Amino acid sequence: MTSQLRRLDARRWPALSPDGVDAYLVVRNEIDRLPEILDHHRRLGVERFFVTDNDSDDGTPDYLLEQPDCVVHHTTASFGAVRWGMDWINELAAVYGQDRWRLFIDADELFVYPHADTLALPAFCRFLAETGAQGVFAIMVDMYGPGPLDEAVHRPGARLLDVCPLHDAHYTVRHKPGLPFARHFCNVEALGGPRQRVFYPEFNDIGAAGMVVARALRKLRHSRFGAPLGLTRSRLGLCPPDITKIPLVRGASGRHWVSNHRTTPLALSPVTGALLHFKLLSTFAEKAAVEAKRGEHWGGGTEYARYAALLARHADVSFAYAGSRRYRTPDDLVREGIMRSSPAFEAFADSARRTATEAATRFPQPGEFSL
Repeated sequence: MTSQLRRLDARRWPALSPDGVDAYLVVRNEIDRLPEILDHHRRLGVERFFVTDNDSDDGTPDYLLEQPDCVVHHTTASFGAVRWGMDWINELAAVYGQDRWRLFIDADELFVYPHADTLALPAFCRFLAETGAQGVFAIMVDMYGPGPLDEAVHRPGARLLDVCPLHDAHYTVRHKPGLPFARHFCNVEALGGPRQRVFYPEFNDIGAAGMVVARALRKLRHSRFGAPLGLTRSRLGLCPPDITKIPLVRGASGRHWVSNHRTTPLALSPVTGALLHFKLLSTFAEKAAVEAKRGEHWGGGTEYARYAALLARHADVSFAYAGSRRYRTPDDLVREGIMRSSPAFEAFADSARRTATEAATRFPQPGEFSL
């Protein structure tokens, strides 16, 4: 265990479910969203949460220590210096998550998949294992409110989906053009969503070739040539946020996340998920300004600097538009093409529902119990 992480709890699990799923998070000052994030994933069937607190000062560590299913580590080290928290995630997953399903989420994300409202996550993972899948691809779906940003106030006890029930329905997933000899696992990009639409409007109609140029400029911007060329002070070399992830992975030796958005090569399921992302709350302008100044996120905080600059000029920005849709169930995202199911998974889910219904309605047989 690296000296950067100090474990705060002393919990032990003498027996774990053979189908158990563990979640891994890095958090910093997320006390407002954490209760619902934990509760949502508990309902899905997550057994343990491995949480690394990056020097919160809002009561987050004390709250986590009160949770009986949280393994809590603390660090004051630089978030950016450890590949934006991924070294901490991989370290804990290697220690605790061998041969178990691992779910990597942020403290503002709710993981969903087809039929997640009726089929528990361990059952979903059994389907994945039975069909030879080792991981699940997902799109990060930004959620937002129907009015101006400053009206999306999340008060204690309120559901995030009540505050931010809307999402964009149109996303595009396409392969990234690359050199013929270059091999990259899961070489796709997802485009769309309110952050691209509002904060990066120049990318709303960009083609594949334009994205190649934009990504090249982004790499150049963050290289040692960026400053001499003036890219660090210009709008060039900026790209909308990467909204592709592989959040659910079967633990195995040598298997890990290479970034927040990619893993080492593994067999991906044709069934995909989504991460409902609750960043666009009334506190977003303040958080963006803080993170732009801290410079701990990818690119030294340039993404957050763009958010902060626009919100300083338009604090009443609204993300709702004619293409907004209200989220009700995970099946909404399947119908909209944001998530994918498969005939095999539909048959599995139907069978699981029938079995559960029969178990709930079956009368006891003679000899099953006695007074």
